[in-house]
Amino acid sequence: MKRRTFSFAALLLLVLSISVQAVQLRAVGSRPTLSFSETTASCYVNCKGASTSDKVSATLTLYQGNTYVDSWSSSGTGSVFVSGQCAVKGGKSYTLTLSYSVNGTTKPSVSVSNTCP
Repeated sequence: MKRRTFSFAALLLLVLSISVQAVQLRAVGSRPTLSFSETTASCYVNCKGASTSDKVSATLTLYQGNTYVDSWSSSGTGSVFVSGQCAVKGGKSYTLTLSYSVNGTTKPSVSVSNTCP
């Protein structure tokens, strides 16, 4: 009887540990990255939905002050990676803005700023 109870308890623990490992939390929200290599700006972001079946659409837009420089966009299911590079001027400040939506619901835009050396 003790052996049967122990076996059942061990099996139950095994099943519960597998179920817990299968659940993965996904953070909704992303922060873009803006870096420079001499006079080339590198911009990227990885946007994720709350689940792997969410429809995600994202656009990165680079500005120098209020002046549009370039933009990149992509869409996908579950997550989407957007990246791009463009020529910039040394000594100028740039702002990279992320606009994205999950399942058609627009999320608040996120911006980062950096100065090209």
